[in-house]
Order: sequence, then C-alpha cells, then structure tokens
Amino acid sequence: MCEPVSIASAAIGGLGAISGHQQASAAVDRSNRAKLLNYNRQVEEHNRTIMFDEVKHDTDIQVADIEQDQVYQAMIDQWTQHDQQLDQIFAQSNFKIENAIIEMHENDYAGTQTGATAARLAGKSAKKLGQFKAKELAGMMMAAEQTGEQKRLAAVTRDNKSREIYEKIRYQPVHGLEPMRPEMDPKPSAAGMILGLAGAAVGGFESARDFKAKDISKKKSTKTFDSSSIPSYNQNWNYTSGSAVPFNTDWSGL
Repeated sequence: MCEPVSIASAAIGGLGAISGHQQASAAVDRSNRAKLLNYNRQVEEHNRTIMFDEVKHDTDIQVADIEQDQVYQAMIDQWTQHDQQLDQIFAQSNFKIENAIIEMHENDYAGTQTGATAARLAGKSAKKLGQFKAKELAGMMMAAEQTGEQKRLAAVTRDNKSREIYEKIRYQPVHGLEPMRPEMDPKPSAAGMILGLAGAAVGGFESARDFKAKDISKKKSTKTFDSSSIPSYNQNWNYTSGSAVPFNTDWSGL
C-alpha cells in the first residue's frame, strides 16, 4: 500500500509543478495583452491627433488666404481714398487759380489807360496772380507728397498684417514621436517546471523508501516446527558425487 501512495504523491507534486507553470504563463500572457491593448489605444489616439492637426492646418491655410485678400483690399481702399482726397485738393486749387485769373482780367484796365500808372497797375495784378498760383501749387505739391506717404504707410501696415497671417501657417504642425512599443514580459522558463517534476519524483521515491520495511528478507521466523505433524515415510538416500539424492521413497503413510 505504500508504493501506490508514494506514486500518487509524486503525481500530485508533478501536477502542481505543471499547474504553477501554466498559471505563471497565463499571467504573463494577460499582462502582455494588456500592454498591447494600451499601446494600440495610444497609437490610435496619436493618429487621430495627427489627422485633426492636419485638417486644422489646411483650414487655417484657407482662412489665411481669405485674410490676405482682405488685407490687400483694405490697402487698395485706403489708396483710393487718398487719391480721391488728392484729386479734390488739386481740383479746388485749380478752380482758385482760374478764379484768380478771371478776377485779374476783370480788374485789369490797363488797355483803357495810357502812361506809367496804367503799366504799374497791370504789373501789380500779374504779380499778385503769380504769388497766388505759387501758393496754390505749393499746397498741391505738399498734398501729393502727403498722399504718397500715407499710401506708403498703408502698404507697410498691409505687409505687417500679411506677415502675421503667414507666420500662423508657416510651419506644418509637429505631431511628435509615435508611442514606443512596450517591452513584453518574458514567459517563465520551463526549467522551473522540470525541476518541480524532478523534485516531486525524488520526493515520491524517498517516501516509498522510508515506508518500505528494512531487511525484511533477512529476518528469521520465530515459529517452532513440529515434525510429528508430518506423516512418516521411509527414505533412502543415495550419496553420489557428493550429493544426497533420495530414492525408493515410501509414501504409504500419506
């Protein structure tokens, strides 16, 4: 009965070693699956972020094109206003000069008179007209210079705004590095299971040896032997070649 128990104990120990190895392997597999799922979610989120950034950048480019057109159109409108103001100044000055010329001729009576007085009065009117024209022409020139400066400042403002709009879309969005693939946990070595099986076998062998009776073949029986209970018979022995061989045995008493 001892050897079956030892064998069962060794088998249970071996199954325990195998079960432990399988449980450890299953735990490693679950951990690796969890890492892979988390990694896949990070990659998907990274790809979605890239897609959204690209779409936003494309939209910003389209918006920037519209803003550039608006800034340029605003500058053209300012230039048009400055030109209109300059044209108005020029027209007013021209009308003033024309009126001054008409007034000079209306007041000029040199043709009706003779002598030094008539010549002096005619020269005075021409001199006065020349001074008036010089004043108006100077104002017109100053207005033209002022208009040119205003148009230059409007162009500078347009360039600055255009540069600001361009800087917003100058560079592509930087997405960063893709998430690193996680390092997988190694599976447990089969050496532990093998050692467990070997240990279970050794333990079973030792248990069987401990339960086995020691020197059982060398023990002597303490029971007395009664020869009277055996039926009597005659026996003749033949001693040949150094050995006793019975012959002519009488089994009548049996």
